[in-house]
Amino acid sequence: MRSEEKKKAEFYKLAKIWGLLSFVPVVLAASPVAGYFFGVYLEGKIGFAPYLSLVFMGIGFYAGVMEIIKILRIIHKDDGDSHSAT
Repeated sequence: MRSEEKKKAEFYKLAKIWGLLSFVPVVLAASPVAGYFFGVYLEGKIGFAPYLSLVFMGIGFYAGVMEIIKILRIIHKDDGDSHSAT
């Protein structure tokens, strides 16, 4: 029975890792798009076209990369726990 619980725990750990990894492309795509649309909105209110949309798209890309780094650190931490326990 012990090995069955271990297999189940390993399955849930792998499912969590794959779930986090599948979220990476969404974050990488959505962050610059959100920044772009926010920049376009501000351009309509303030002006400075097309500079604000480009600046906020860059900020969105940077925020997306930082979020991906956070996700990869979570994955590395969870994966590292299993290696240190064996």
